[in-house]
Amino acid sequence: MRVYRYVDASRRGLQPRVAIAPRDGEPVDVVDAWTRASGGFDGDVGPALTSTLQLIEAGPEMWAAVEDAAGAVQGDEDLTIPEDARLLCPLDRLSSLRDFLAFESHVKLGAMRRNRSVPEYWYEAPVYYKGNHRSIIGPGDVCPWPRYTERLDFELELAMVVGRGGRDVARDDAHEHVFGFTIMNDFSARDIQAREMSAWLGPAKGKDFATALGPCIVTADEIGAEPDLEMACSVNGEERGRARSSEMHWSWADMIAHVSQDEDIYPGDVYGSGTPGGCCGLDQGRFIGWNDLVDLEVDVVGLLCNVVGADE
Repeated sequence: MRVYRYVDASRRGLQPRVAIAPRDGEPVDVVDAWTRASGGFDGDVGPALTSTLQLIEAGPEMWAAVEDAAGAVQGDEDLTIPEDARLLCPLDRLSSLRDFLAFESHVKLGAMRRNRSVPEYWYEAPVYYKGNHRSIIGPGDVCPWPRYTERLDFELELAMVVGRGGRDVARDDAHEHVFGFTIMNDFSARDIQAREMSAWLGPAKGKDFATALGPCIVTADEIGAEPDLEMACSVNGEERGRARSSEMHWSWADMIAHVSQDEDIYPGDVYGSGTPGGCCGLDQGRFIGWNDLVDLEVDVVGLLCNVVGADE
């Protein structure tokens, strides 16, 4: 299934709502679908119908129940979210944000820029940094331009959403902890990022101002826990890069097993893949400018569009 958050001001007011699309179906308002299919809902069910994080936390039985409710009302135009509804970040809250460096192609390009070889440790463990899980923007939102940077960049990434918590998760069991996948744009202030990391720490201010997620979460039961999806990025309609998610050196199972070593993982944790080689401005020597439109597209998941520093 696909999980959305949206606002439909003309029909349902300004309160964000959750929509579910069953496999090959249209997205329908989940509260209305549940009410129509079940005759109402009690307080125990309500949080999972109004919060995507709480839906994920509710577990597989609830996921199946909301998908069944959405399937039962397919074709009812009163419950289908309209095309002009405003889509939001599909998670109302993130438990945490980690961004990995999973594509060897990107790492090798970075090594070439530095006239160095790929660090040995990169081949030993899936490395990551922790991002700001409270500065998330969604589809159509403007990425703010930080006053301290002159080199703003984008990164095409696939992101995985953890569906089940755990600790010391075995690699062979990791697929049981995957809820689904969305698109991620890891916006970056490259000049500041480089200065921070020259001091042997970071990134921090070079990344923490904005990360975009959307337009929906596609669950693993539809595309698998290690999906092979075509990914593409463009700026102002000009294609800048293309890759497949299966080209990652590190798998999602590797990431889950690594993070969960002597550490708890939680539903709603988000892991970014890192960008494939050539799918960001840094790899191309071309950065983005004021009012640029950045489009990231991934098979099945859809299109994530953001304007950068738009004039009011």
